[in-house]
Amino acid sequence: MKKIRIRFFNINLGPYSAEGQDINIKCHPSLIDRVLEAVSALMVIVGCIYLVINDGFENKDMLIGFLINLLVCLLMFTSAYAPVQYIRFPVRISRQNIVKQYIMALRLMRIVNILICLMLVFNALSINFPWANPAIGISVAAMLLSILVYYIFAIRNK
Repeated sequence: MKKIRIRFFNINLGPYSAEGQDINIKCHPSLIDRVLEAVSALMVIVGCIYLVINDGFENKDMLIGFLINLLVCLLMFTSAYAPVQYIRFPVRISRQNIVKQYIMALRLMRIVNILICLMLVFNALSINFPWANPAIGISVAAMLLSILVYYIFAIRNK
């Protein structure tokens, strides 16, 4: 029986990868990771509820936008389960630092997922509520700040 192999997309955080090394890491999500995943799923559910209650599916543009938002959130959700071979790190990878770097990269993907889902919910809210426009910018700034903090921690823990 032929084995089906699903190819993940690469997560490019820097120039170094663990590809070619004999490293096999099985990382089970911790309680913090599960909470981050639940928060991002909650953001998608809130967006669905808002769309159904406010507009229904009468507005075709709103429906297409919602489906694109849902696809982006699902892709980001699965990126936190990418194998170590598909992540490019900002520091050189060795047997001593691979586990810590891998966990930090996966946690960054979960945080970015929350912020992207939050940004998409604020985008849907901005149609009817003007206060949601600055919130989109705040969520983008928080995403950039989280990436910056990741790079600082990655370089400190190399």
